[in-house]
Amino acid sequence: MFLAVLASAAATFLTRILPFYAMKNYKPKLWLEATQRDMGLMIMVVLVCYGLKDTKFNVYPYGLNEILAVLTAILVHLKFKNALLSIVVSTAVFMFCLRIF
Repeated sequence: MFLAVLASAAATFLTRILPFYAMKNYKPKLWLEATQRDMGLMIMVVLVCYGLKDTKFNVYPYGLNEILAVLTAILVHLKFKNALLSIVVSTAVFMFCLRIF
């Protein structure tokens, strides 16, 4: 049993450390650096598109809840540059709008 645990620990360690060892002299391409730098923005755009895909802008309240939440997220992010704060505040605004509209 001890040898099985030791073998699985060694395998786990090797799979975690080998990519770093193999890539230590690798210089990333420009597109990869740009992707890494802008990944958060890309994820947020996908989430916004997914969240708005079923919004009915021709039925009351005409997407007002979603519009206010998105605008809140944009304004909070421009002011504080904190993605987590933007998500939390815009979610709170959206939930509040759901209750009043």
